[in-house]
Amino acid sequence: MKTFPKDTLVKWIKELGLDMVGVADPKYYENIEPQWNPLSLLPTCKSIIVFAREIPRSHFRGIEDGTVFNRIKRFIGADEPYQICRRFEDNGFLAVPCTLLAQERWPDGIGKPGKPAPNVAIDPKLAAQLAGLGEIAYNGTFITPQFGPRQALGVILCDAQIEPDQPFVPNTICDRKNCKACVEACPAKAITEKTTTIDIAGHPTVIAIYNDKACKFCPNGAYPDTSCEAAPPNRIAAACTRACIACLEDSGKVKTNFKKPFRRRPPWAFDIFQA
Repeated sequence: MKTFPKDTLVKWIKELGLDMVGVADPKYYENIEPQWNPLSLLPTCKSIIVFAREIPRSHFRGIEDGTVFNRIKRFIGADEPYQICRRFEDNGFLAVPCTLLAQERWPDGIGKPGKPAPNVAIDPKLAAQLAGLGEIAYNGTFITPQFGPRQALGVILCDAQIEPDQPFVPNTICDRKNCKACVEACPAKAITEKTTTIDIAGHPTVIAIYNDKACKFCPNGAYPDTSCEAAPPNRIAAACTRACIACLEDSGKVKTNFKKPFRRRPPWAFDIFQA
């Protein structure tokens, strides 16, 4: 089958105001359970397309300084995936947008014999790393060389054959052995000493285990996951992730043209029991 031109995909992404795109090879999902496997959604999938939009640095400033608190979205809404799917269909290909809700919400319902139960939920951070955009950091946040943790993700599945990108190698940006800025920044001490190791395209990746009960009461930028009460909270603006923003920018591991550093004074924070 003829390969769909990647430069056309990149052009679409730019036209829609998105900042990054990568393509993951479905072969990396051969051993993923059907309930969490994108191939359960589109068995004919030949390309897993992951795209991202920068979250402005200013969105984190109010939380950093304790002046304005706002919920920062980790995932791209429905409009851009719809537009990308329409463009693929205009070229004769099938494309399916993925609803990026918490995996803890599913399964919800009774499936057919031999089939996963509704609904199949994929991990967008894993897909983004397999698509070469960046890596899952020690604190579980997805980080890229362009923006650190400051991006929202979107995923679509397509039966067009697009040249895949190489998976991003872990520990390229996150120095999980020597840097524990995220651990030290949490007033609630929610990042425990326990870790889990996941395999990403043959690369063992160590990720910290949180005390999610402590996170759910965090007054320092974490917000409950609105898609599922049992899901971990949204930590993209929490103290741990904001420390990651400062650390990556100060170390030069993230591209930035800002005239001033992100962290200009000790971050404002409530002790977990003060809120």
